[in-house]
Amino acid sequence: MKIFWLFNHPAPYKVDFFNVLGQRADLEVYFERASEKGRNAIFYSEKPLNFSAHLCKGISWGSLDNYTHTPIKVLKKEKFDIIVLNGWRTLTEQRTIAFCKRKKIPYVFLINGGIIKEKESRLAKAYKTHFISGASAYLAPDEVSSRYLVYYGADKSKIRIYPYSSVFDKEVLEKPLSREEKAKRRNELNLKGTRVFLSAGQLIARKNYEALIRLWVSRPIGDCLYILGEGPLKEALQKVINECGLKNVFLLPYKPHAETLRYFSAADAFLFPSKEDIYGHVINEALSQGIPVISSPKVNATTHLIQEGKNGHIISFQNEEELNRALSSIPSKDMESNALAVGKENTLEKSAGFFLNYFSGERL
Repeated sequence: MKIFWLFNHPAPYKVDFFNVLGQRADLEVYFERASEKGRNAIFYSEKPLNFSAHLCKGISWGSLDNYTHTPIKVLKKEKFDIIVLNGWRTLTEQRTIAFCKRKKIPYVFLINGGIIKEKESRLAKAYKTHFISGASAYLAPDEVSSRYLVYYGADKSKIRIYPYSSVFDKEVLEKPLSREEKAKRRNELNLKGTRVFLSAGQLIARKNYEALIRLWVSRPIGDCLYILGEGPLKEALQKVINECGLKNVFLLPYKPHAETLRYFSAADAFLFPSKEDIYGHVINEALSQGIPVISSPKVNATTHLIQEGKNGHIISFQNEEELNRALSSIPSKDMESNALAVGKENTLEKSAGFFLNYFSGERL
């Protein structure tokens, strides 16, 4: 099976997925640009191994935008069993979609996530609909993203939900760490606290870390919060921590994927207060380490993977009462086991297996 896949940049989690898929298919991936602006250099440390990776020549601007004619040139010359266009926002993606429509070339339209804008002009909606509608098939990682596709013109009957992951089978814990094992790992990572809570993400306004930090004022000194990440708000957030006199909130540098998982496994729970995330694969990463997730409902992965009270809690992070209620159930052996069960069902290998089966049946 020969697969053409257009993707914006070689993010490690996507490269990992392509490596797994490429073991069982003839996969050619065309990256529109070398990197995404604002990402830590460690983020691009992975190297392609099991698929043909092509970095397109073109022009790039902003954090994602670019234009390259390479994908269209390739589609004119070569034949593929499956064509996957992974997004619509860049000029490259838009021109490639238009080319496929004009030449009546069947293609799969795939998204990593999507959220319908509450306030949007008719013109903006029409613009999105023009590019999203008309694909031969659609793939979305969750139900909210599926509704996003339908809202912007996709045929509901052509949409399938795929398992989205950034974790290998071998990285998922066999069982949650015991209290003794957690204590040992915390000592290794220099994590203090009677209870340890982790979060990870870019330090930007959308992630809503200031609200979480201010809510932590009422927490006992033994409840320690560690936030892994970098971003433009790092100094401002540290200033909030200092102004609030918090001795149990710590900002830690961005960590590579494997090390991040070690931090997660040492925690009692993962907290994610984001105002909006079109998916949020960090949720799945936390579950894979057997820790419950306490998250905002504005994260697609949360509503897709978290069952209230079973493997975590879904709260608004708007007041102390909601946070206190959620934290009162931590730690919980049952929630840890349930979290891990979900993590085991959402791995890169299971995702690749889904795509192979789906593509074999579709043959677009």
